[in-house]
Amino acid sequence: MESTESRCLDGLRVLDWTDASGQLAGRILADLGAEVVLVEPPGGDPSRRGRAAVRCLEGQAAGWAARNFGKRSVEIDFTELDGWRHLRRLVAEADVLIENQPQPLLEKAGLFWSDLHALNPRLVMCSVSPYGCSGPRSGERGSDLTALALSGNLFMTGDPERPPVRCSMPVSDYHTGAEAAAAVLMALWRRDHTGEGDHVDVSIQETMANTNVSHTAQSWTTKYHGRRSGAAYRVGDSIQREIWPCKDGHITFALRGGKARIPGLMALTEVMREAGMAPASLLERDWSQYNHNLLSQAEVDEISQAFGAFFMSRTMSELYDLACERRLMLAPANSESEVLASRQLASRDFFTALDAEGERRIPQRFAAAPWVRVRPRLPRLGDCREFSSAGLAAITHASDSGAGEGIFHGLRVLEFGAGAAAPLATRYFADQGATVVKIESRRRPDFLRTLRDDGSGNLDNSLFFACINPNKMSAGLNMKDPRGLEIAKRLVGWADVVVENFAPGVMAKWGLDYEAIKGEFPGLIMASTCLWGQTGPERAYPGFGGQGAALAGFNHLTGWPDGEPLGPYGTITDSLSPRFAVVAITAALLRRARGGQGAHIDVSQVETGVYCLSEWLLAFQECGESFGRCGNRSEQAAPHGIFPVRGEDRWIAIAIHSDGEWKTFRKAIGEPEWSRAPELGSLAGRLEQLPLIESKLAEWTAGQDGDELAALLQRAGLDAAPVADLQDVLADPQLAHRKHFNQLDHPVVGEHMVESIGARFASTPMVFERPAPCLAADNARVFGDLLGMSASEVEQLVEDGVLG
Repeated sequence: MESTESRCLDGLRVLDWTDASGQLAGRILADLGAEVVLVEPPGGDPSRRGRAAVRCLEGQAAGWAARNFGKRSVEIDFTELDGWRHLRRLVAEADVLIENQPQPLLEKAGLFWSDLHALNPRLVMCSVSPYGCSGPRSGERGSDLTALALSGNLFMTGDPERPPVRCSMPVSDYHTGAEAAAAVLMALWRRDHTGEGDHVDVSIQETMANTNVSHTAQSWTTKYHGRRSGAAYRVGDSIQREIWPCKDGHITFALRGGKARIPGLMALTEVMREAGMAPASLLERDWSQYNHNLLSQAEVDEISQAFGAFFMSRTMSELYDLACERRLMLAPANSESEVLASRQLASRDFFTALDAEGERRIPQRFAAAPWVRVRPRLPRLGDCREFSSAGLAAITHASDSGAGEGIFHGLRVLEFGAGAAAPLATRYFADQGATVVKIESRRRPDFLRTLRDDGSGNLDNSLFFACINPNKMSAGLNMKDPRGLEIAKRLVGWADVVVENFAPGVMAKWGLDYEAIKGEFPGLIMASTCLWGQTGPERAYPGFGGQGAALAGFNHLTGWPDGEPLGPYGTITDSLSPRFAVVAITAALLRRARGGQGAHIDVSQVETGVYCLSEWLLAFQECGESFGRCGNRSEQAAPHGIFPVRGEDRWIAIAIHSDGEWKTFRKAIGEPEWSRAPELGSLAGRLEQLPLIESKLAEWTAGQDGDELAALLQRAGLDAAPVADLQDVLADPQLAHRKHFNQLDHPVVGEHMVESIGARFASTPMVFERPAPCLAADNARVFGDLLGMSASEVEQLVEDGVLG
């Protein structure tokens, strides 16, 4: 039975006029309570039908079903004038329109932002496109493959001796869906403060550029072009394996990670000693002095040989049980069956049954939070003509923000975070004007300050930290001192939002967990983000994004059919989960503004990944066949791949999405004899002949310039793009047009680049006012100005070791 308790977005009216690349955004908003109406042509969205092998749930395709649970459907015939009139009526009533239509169509129909803003001044219009609504690439074709190609992420994923390789599932749809949902809610927050709607412009390319987790920005300083390293990571002059074969599959385990990795390395050595498999080289090593940045390749090989032999003696499940028991940062590269059998997901009631027998299950939440889960339903074609809800309750606060000060100007955010997941989430607020205070100390600094330690011990010269943490303040606070805990509690009282990503139980140990403080601060919104969430038998399992990618299934899905699991580059849950955290926090803020209380949001980074891979799990449950690594091929497009062009390690991405495009493509390449075979005129025929097609295309592309060839195919209306390395991304004219890279001057690091998110707001630009803080550099402002301490009190606490 569905609960009648209100959800965060109850009453919000959303019109979803997108195809597969944009539909996840509407699904996310529907799961939060919005009434989402999907616009479909007569007969329904073509992706409803999909391949027969993966149809499920009333004959609908698994991919379509996974993106559209919880929505309703309106059938509109755009060949008739009445159809356009019907759409405009719906837009006039909507709070939000999400669309990814071609701009010439919007122009012809009078549906540009200026037209719709005049029709409905409170409308938030979110436009999702491969490269953005303006700029030199704005009219180009794009898809998961080609947007990835131009993001730098594809170039970095794969084996050095083979072409770059994508994940078999469309990861750009997942990142962009969460990015668009977050941006929509940010624009609604602004509407609450100004009464005005907004236009949100989401670029898939730019969103995916951020999945490199600042490595592109860092390459502006390092001049690094990037290089693929297979199942390993390049660290300085050494190659360090991260994905390892074991007895029945693969696991992930890293040698890098700074001091946070050392306890796990010591624990694994002890486990191996107990099993009689630890060589003297491991037992005699002083792990307390371990620095992965300073290892020679010979040392890496010696360590790897010992670890690799042990991993090969155990199964994935045996190794993972050991990891949970002994707190090893080790994870299995899970397939669908392992994900569905997860005891942790079961304990958190993560899956919702789709039928009475419970045989079909679907993830229906990306965070445990103050909204109520309901049994999901699929939209029946044309099951509505109008919105049924009253719309999101209109409120307008007196705005305290000036022009250009940011959507979140006046919002106060306290961050107890380290690494990527929490700091990347708070960036969305900091870059839009919120006051974000980061709590750390010299005893317990953010480990990114030490990750690239060159042996100097300087905590302020980390380029990685600087690229991720602009626009924030740093306050040094010793949480082991009772006075430090009392000051931390005062800061919690100052904040609107607290974000933390410590291991479960740390905040409770300090008396700062939500249950302990919600009575005193009933309006507080606290987001806790860690690998497995705050509850369940595996909540204490330690890990970073590399483990999250493996546990959710992304490693299993990335690579070649004849090879081992790879990437994707950038440890995908580190960049995916922050977007979902922003969605949840902003939804909770909107709920609180309408008379709700504060909230505790429990974000499991693994669960955000599994939520996105719903279509993969549904297809497995329906047909019973595991879908794994397939290189760059697609069952919906052929050819669909990466082909060599002139130059060392240079490539082009080409995707042909229909039989009509194949005819156009044949003409563009000069109609060689092999391409005229009648059987190649259909998708089924091309899929059967892919080895021939790919071989012939590789011969044709090999001697050509990648940029010129992509431009030729784009002029023919085809989906193609050069595969960009990190320096190409830095020089990309489209990203320059969108001001993706912004130069700051850090007092220790010096001049460097930081990156913008993938969304732009017509009303409010992104603002980069200050570089990342040096550790405890803002003590005077935080403890003096924000908490009202006197200068002498602050000075005494510094002397006592409480501050700093």
